[in-house]
Amino acid sequence: MSRLEVREVGSAADIEAFIEAARRGQAGNPRWVEPVSDEMGWIFNPKTSPLMLENDIRAFVAFRDGAPVGRIAAIVNHAHLEKYHDGCGQFGLIEAIDDRAVFAALIARAGAFLRGHGLNRMRGPFSLSVNHETGLLVYGFDEPHVVRTNHAPAFYSAHLEALGLRKAMDLFAYVCTIAETDFPERVARLAARFPLAGEIKTYGLSLLRWSTQFPRVLDLYNDAWKNNWSSIPVSPPEARMIANLMLPVSKPSWIRMAQWQGEDIAVVSQIPDVNEALQGLNGKLLPFGWARMLGRIHGRGTRMTRLPMIGVASRWRGRRIGSMAVLLLLAQAIEQARRAKVEEMEISWMLETNHAILNLVASLPARHTRTFRVYEMEL
Repeated sequence: MSRLEVREVGSAADIEAFIEAARRGQAGNPRWVEPVSDEMGWIFNPKTSPLMLENDIRAFVAFRDGAPVGRIAAIVNHAHLEKYHDGCGQFGLIEAIDDRAVFAALIARAGAFLRGHGLNRMRGPFSLSVNHETGLLVYGFDEPHVVRTNHAPAFYSAHLEALGLRKAMDLFAYVCTIAETDFPERVARLAARFPLAGEIKTYGLSLLRWSTQFPRVLDLYNDAWKNNWSSIPVSPPEARMIANLMLPVSKPSWIRMAQWQGEDIAVVSQIPDVNEALQGLNGKLLPFGWARMLGRIHGRGTRMTRLPMIGVASRWRGRRIGSMAVLLLLAQAIEQARRAKVEEMEISWMLETNHAILNLVASLPARHTRTFRVYEMEL
């Protein structure tokens, strides 16, 4: 019988094995788009990665007969523990071949690491935080793999559930077909009947002011999402990391803010589906991948975009000004998509319990296309 061994990542070669484990796990998934390989080196760099510097994280690779067949990361997220005091650790970046023994070995190793830090529960997957890719795909396997979201074969969830992991929360993705919506026109009629709508100022970020404007987006994000399930703030170093990763592939004017009497009160961000531009690159940006990716994004454009952020500042939530600001920004996002000849817009992810935003998105109209599940188990 072949030998299964789980080893901690500790070298550049181990990082390569970590990446290869994902390729093997996703080998039968035609929808999966391999992410940029270099990102794993950045994320797990113990000297410069904010995620590594602010948390206790270990990455593990499962090997069988010398070949990488699975991977997982175990995360002691200090911001989460300081906010919730719930003894809950996290796991993420899980990938493996269709073999329950491999999944069992990975979950056991991550759980042992978390128990060693005094934690009694494990939740995930996160990559490597709730502020990044969250949840495992459990519905919508034939839908496209959209940028910064999870895609996985159905056997991933089957193995995790067989090992005793249970649902903690579901997250939804909805898709709006741009040609089928008259939402901007409806919002314009509504704004005409609301006298204060004209006093709401909206603006998009600019390339020249990116370094000063993007932190304001993250400040609003931290405030607007602070009461959401399992939310934690984005730290300033993590915000800089996100800004640096996003800038080359973003259209800054597609990230829009609304102001009321000089105060930022709402944000809606739209990003090109970078995964369309990454298809066929096998995660490699050198030597010519960068040019091909950026040409696809900023030249011909992408068929789909994603809205990862629709939010209103906490003190304006439930007030007419806040609601109107979000409607105006969402209408502008759709108008921008029309001008760019975008065919579909994915809004993701949204908590299954956030009925207000789910109802708003459904009214575009938009259809529920994918579900991502966060699992948990006692240790």
